[in-house]
Amino acid sequence: MVHRQWIVTLRDLPDAGREWDVSVPRSVLGNPDEGSVEPLPDLCEDARWQLAIVRKGDVYRLTGHWQAVLRRECSRCNAAFDWHVDGKTERDFRLGGRPGESAEEGSECEWLEAPGEIDLLDILREDIWLAWKPEVVCSEGCKGLCAQCGHDLNQGPCGCTKDDATHPFAILRQLKPGA
Repeated sequence: MVHRQWIVTLRDLPDAGREWDVSVPRSVLGNPDEGSVEPLPDLCEDARWQLAIVRKGDVYRLTGHWQAVLRRECSRCNAAFDWHVDGKTERDFRLGGRPGESAEEGSECEWLEAPGEIDLLDILREDIWLAWKPEVVCSEGCKGLCAQCGHDLNQGPCGCTKDDATHPFAILRQLKPGA
């Protein structure tokens, strides 16, 4: 079932444009039956989105700012944590023309057939996926896991005995500072 509340028809926009300040339910963003962009399954809460669309000539400009919190695993210690991410929405649309054709030299407009329906849910999902980082850490001070035993070093030192006598710089331990 398509939620029509997330569909905007450009031809029906008032001359002054339109603005939104909404919470987009995580249940909608994570629902595979909504929209055509891959759903976001690990949202911790509703996404916050402030956006506006204005018309300048024959170009419709969609701009805004969004915030989301997703459940992720730390790349260093594998602990689950809430990853706070935010970003900007910037899109230009134009009615008519040929798909893939730019509105002006150097501009990146997406051509839409009249009446010009935009699925805001898909745009928000795209923006969040584009902000995705393959490696994230729970904190900048995360110590990670012991390479030998896998102990979480954030919980304290592990019990491993490290024998790095064969390390190329091990001889430097024998030097005495100031001697």
